[in-house]
Amino acid sequence: MTSYVNILPFVRKWEGGLVFFPTENQWTNRGVQWNTYKKLAPKLLGVKNPTVEDLKNMSQSDGDKFIKYYWDKATNNNTINNQAAANALFESYWGGGNSGIKWMQKVVGAFPDGIVGKKTVKKVNEFDPEFLLKEVLKRFNYLANSNPSKYGQFIKGWTNRWNDLYQKSKIYFVENDVLKKKSVENNTNSKILQVAGIISIGFVLYKLISK
Repeated sequence: MTSYVNILPFVRKWEGGLVFFPTENQWTNRGVQWNTYKKLAPKLLGVKNPTVEDLKNMSQSDGDKFIKYYWDKATNNNTINNQAAANALFESYWGGGNSGIKWMQKVVGAFPDGIVGKKTVKKVNEFDPEFLLKEVLKRFNYLANSNPSKYGQFIKGWTNRWNDLYQKSKIYFVENDVLKKKSVENNTNSKILQVAGIISIGFVLYKLISK
């Protein structure tokens, strides 16, 4: 079963520090930006009047609540079947917000409204999880190439982060590989039957002609 618990170690590893981004003029702690903290802390943490100092002193357990919140939004409360596919949607949402989700929706053929609903989940569940993960990196490269002055400085870090996520998600490709194998086997068996049928028809025709 998919769960945000499976991706927690990855997010904690890459989002552990307190950083101030001059380009955004805001602090980020454990991957949570000040604007996000200010908006969601009352709901997730019960902090009525959040301050920057509250963000700076945010504990890991409180940071995990933000991860779960975004995970639930990205996976429509764990209704994506494969953990690797769920990881791809989460990474798109965690790092790109609604724009990241819209990219993935366009990829799977869902309406790009930036909200992961039942229709988006249905489409996502029809796709190869490995393909979806590769789309995350494709989007990173697109951002860096289309706006190098803004995103070019981040592409190396994004790529390193993606490589780590890909390696950690590979164990969830197994189920999909089994389905691919069955598909190949069925296709092979079908071709064998087709060839056998052609040979049989040819033999019958030969017998009729030779009479």
